Amino acid sequence: MRTYLLNVQEPYKTFILNGEKTFEGRLNKGKFAEMKVGDFLKLENTREKFEIISKNIFANFSKMMENLGFEKVIPDAESIDDAVNNVYYKFYSPEDEKKFGVVAIEIKKI
Repeated sequence: MRTYLLNVQEPYKTFILNGEKTFEGRLNKGKFAEMKVGDFLKLENTREKFEIISKNIFANFSKMMENLGFEKVIPDAESIDDAVNNVYYKFYSPEDEKKFGVVAIEIKKI
């Protein structure tokens, strides 16, 4: 089992720490493509550690949130469109989303 260091910006780090955000959505590339169920995540600048309890691949962020519920991914969003356009597309381009697909990593505090 591997442990990965995860950098998450506020307010999403706080949402993870207080249990409101149970899924981390990222492009399916690099370390996020490598992660496996049973691996661990450590949030940067905290002592908190999380276990990966599920990992699902989707074509895009909209499909991910349709399947999981946007509230579990971006708790402060008003809708799926709000989460995609005002959160994810500030970090990732639609072109990269299409090229790599996205991964939803479900985490549980240990």
